[in-house]
Amino acid sequence: MLTDQKILIAEDEPVSRLVLQRLLKAFTCISVTNGQEALDVIHQERIDLVLLDIHMPIMGGFEVIEKLKNSETTKDIPIIVITVNQSTEDEIRALDLGAVDFVTKPFHAVILQKRIRNQLALKLKSDLLEKHASLDGLTNLLNRRMFDFDLENRWAESQRLQANFSLIMFDIDHFKLYNDNYGHSAGDEVLVRVAKALMKTLQRKTDRVYRYGGEEFILIQFDTDLEQLRQTAELLRQCIYDLNITHDFSFHKRISISVGATLINAEQIQPIPYLLEITDQQLYKAKKQGRNCVSTITI
Repeated sequence: MLTDQKILIAEDEPVSRLVLQRLLKAFTCISVTNGQEALDVIHQERIDLVLLDIHMPIMGGFEVIEKLKNSETTKDIPIIVITVNQSTEDEIRALDLGAVDFVTKPFHAVILQKRIRNQLALKLKSDLLEKHASLDGLTNLLNRRMFDFDLENRWAESQRLQANFSLIMFDIDHFKLYNDNYGHSAGDEVLVRVAKALMKTLQRKTDRVYRYGGEEFILIQFDTDLEQLRQTAELLRQCIYDLNITHDFSFHKRISISVGATLINAEQIQPIPYLLEITDQQLYKAKKQGRNCVSTITI
């Protein structure tokens, strides 16, 4: 529903800010008084639409638009500029930078409400389409397409922030034997149960798990250390083993996973295929060690 969406009001003039808050009382709104505060909130909260004044202290609206549109994580947030300045040049510049609308004060309350509702409806449809395109149809996990996209962006971000980065790759032990002996429908049910267990086990909101292949999964961890990486990998292994799904054709007699994990130190500069290759090698090592175990490395 539209009322579940969150609006950020970036306006330094107290009266205008209060008017907008009252006008939008049906929505969840957050108010700030300058551009830097706006960026801080957007990086901490899920924001669905920004109402932005152009002329604010510390950081103006044009700079905010530029920063939001230049970031993969915020470029799709719709921005409506609301300003007392009726300059055609400002309107053209705001729209060129990526704002979806430009409203001058004094504005008509009903018309502004309708413009906001229209933009929120478009945002909701766009989010639903993006979600559908990014999810695996069986497990409802993020799919390989989203992994490739996120890996490139998160790796670039870790390089920029000089933050450690890690990958955890794991697959279901002897899954072909399970399918061959119990049937593919039963195998699909295992994949669904495994996916649900993985999602329940993840402890950090920033951790994202993807269905990488048939019975193979992968997780991106950002800004972590070796101990935390090992704990996460072991938690994932244990949570699947604890499902206690019978697999008579596996050495462990139940569904288990083998896990390979790689921690990449912040100062390392390596191409993405190399990171995947090293992690895959750790997964292979875990299988050679008897499966249902974890193998980690730091590079």
